[in-house]
Amino acid sequence: MASEQHLESGLDQDLKTRVTNNFIEEGRLFGSISQNQLTTDEIMALTRAGWSKLDYHDAPVMEAPHSTIDWWGLKRCHRDTTLHAISHRFSEGAPWIGTRQEILEELLASQWEKQEEELRTLLHAFAYASVWNQEGREEPTSIESQETFFFYTERMRDTALKATEHVTKAPDRNDLFWEMVTALTEVSD
Repeated sequence: MASEQHLESGLDQDLKTRVTNNFIEEGRLFGSISQNQLTTDEIMALTRAGWSKLDYHDAPVMEAPHSTIDWWGLKRCHRDTTLHAISHRFSEGAPWIGTRQEILEELLASQWEKQEEELRTLLHAFAYASVWNQEGREEPTSIESQETFFFYTERMRDTALKATEHVTKAPDRNDLFWEMVTALTEVSD
């Protein structure tokens, strides 16, 4: 059962439960936990797991490893990467205009939705909290473009971030996506 040990967070279950139940849920310290709710040993365990000790005069807290995910940016990256792969795979120059371009865009959007759903599931499994950010939105029509995830450990955050890199890649060569794109390149009589 080496894989179970590899997925272990490095924090004992009691401390994970305490973090999940007691993190600050409002304001600029969202996701942090007050130091006065923790023992010295728990503070040291969190520090070893990558948490930062912030000794604010009025409210000292432990700040969790966290990362902001720009969903719209990831979608754009996935689209660009996949279009690049399409241009190499169909080097004879498929005519991506009119209806074919619209269908291709729908295929790309559908592929991204699948990728995004899988990534969201993974991120939420590794995080104990998340919050939507409205600042820094790049697409004006986007309601929820950025989400900050708070992780139990730095290692869990780093693993989750590697998954975000993976999800923007073009589909594997044997993915059904390529059969659909190939169908768009074939001219019917």
